[in-house]
Amino acid sequence: MTSYRNSLGRKISGAILGTTIAALVVSMSLIVASFFHSYRQGTIQKAAGLAQVLVTSISPALDFNDPEAASEVLESLNLISNTAGATVFTADGKVFTSYGEAASTLPEKLDQPNIELNSFRIVQPVSSGEELLGYLVLDGRFSDQMDWLYQNIISSAAILLVVAGICVVVTGHFRKKMTRPIGQLTDAVRDISKSKDYSKRVSYRSDDEIGYLVSEFNSMLAKIEKRDAWLNSHREMLENIVSQRTMQLRAKQSELENKNRMLVSEIHERHTAEMIRDEVERINRHDLKSSLNLVIGYPELLLNGEPLTKEQRKYIKRIAAAGYRMLDMIQFHLDMFKMEQGIYRLKTMQVDLIDLMTSLEEEMALLLNQSGVSLSIMLDDKEIEGMEELFITGEGMLLRTMFRNLIKNGVEGSRRGDTVTIAICSGPPISVTVKNTLAVPEEIRNRFFDKYVTQGKEDGTGLGTYSAKLIAQTHEASISMHTADDTGTEVTARFKLEGNAA
Repeated sequence: MTSYRNSLGRKISGAILGTTIAALVVSMSLIVASFFHSYRQGTIQKAAGLAQVLVTSISPALDFNDPEAASEVLESLNLISNTAGATVFTADGKVFTSYGEAASTLPEKLDQPNIELNSFRIVQPVSSGEELLGYLVLDGRFSDQMDWLYQNIISSAAILLVVAGICVVVTGHFRKKMTRPIGQLTDAVRDISKSKDYSKRVSYRSDDEIGYLVSEFNSMLAKIEKRDAWLNSHREMLENIVSQRTMQLRAKQSELENKNRMLVSEIHERHTAEMIRDEVERINRHDLKSSLNLVIGYPELLLNGEPLTKEQRKYIKRIAAAGYRMLDMIQFHLDMFKMEQGIYRLKTMQVDLIDLMTSLEEEMALLLNQSGVSLSIMLDDKEIEGMEELFITGEGMLLRTMFRNLIKNGVEGSRRGDTVTIAICSGPPISVTVKNTLAVPEEIRNRFFDKYVTQGKEDGTGLGTYSAKLIAQTHEASISMHTADDTGTEVTARFKLEGNAA
């Protein structure tokens, strides 16, 4: 059995020996103290009795004022070993006679003895009948108390050593009897912890608590052994499952890597295509602007040249206006690129929304006539008369482009004979809602404001709503769309800046 530095056996032995020795020391100390006190009390009682005898002997000497006779009586104290001296005082406190160590004055306490560590003093009155003649002061010492104390301590120490030796022997016997099964149990736990062999058992039988502990420990080992065998079989099964799943996972991972490579290649190709398309758009814008300079320049020359009829001047001005609008659209594509990059700077001014909407109505007259759709402009749920004003802060050209695209989409999303409504709310905040009767196709509802998203339009580019969203964001405005088959489509732009309506 392995020994431990702070083993349970040592603790049990220490507790038994400590308790026993402490009890012996306390009991012997009390016995010695009791004997010591008894010895001192006995000495005092003997001295008191001696003082009574002396008082009886010296009372005639005091009565007849015979100091010599009293001195002879006191000299008999040399036969008493504990007596240091005696003094006889008269009733008025004067020294009558003395022996040995004489007291100089009459003590203050006359009714009780004065006891110190190594000495004592007894005062006894001397009387004749009812007449007080004087006092006898008897001084003594506890001369042999230390010898008596040392003897008792030595004998007590001898007894203590003998009893302690017996306790050590008895404690060792009981310690082995109590700690042997616990040691066996500890060794078994250590061996099982190292070897993981749960088939081992502790062989100890008893009806006490330790026997019950060993029995339950063996029962626990049997259960652990059974469970360990089940876990081992289950682990093998899990290892097989994990191995199969690992193979499947590796196959899936290989397939996923192939798909990722294909996706990366597709993304690269799409990115390249977008770069090519952007470059082509830039080139086209440059070429279109070069060609438009001729379209815009020649009408100016014609208007400033030979006289023209009113109709001719009207048509030439329309050609020039269309050229300028195309130039603005080409310039807007460049501005849209800057807005996408977040580097566009607004050229803000006060823009009259009512005037903007009425001019757009005139601009889109041809489209409205061709599609058979009418346009209604409302201000706070009332049809406008054309004299109203509602100003917001923004860039007029961008706002014109945004609402042109929204109105054009509304007209294209209506049936012949329908009405597209532009509902303006003076707020605050100011909002503009474009309503049409047809719903947005379900396939593109979630991507309505995304770039290049269009459906059902032969010449659609998918940039109208996308540019409207960019312009709204550049103006720190919000834009949203709500569509349903029974109510049609509403696109609303809300501006944070407040304006004034008149």
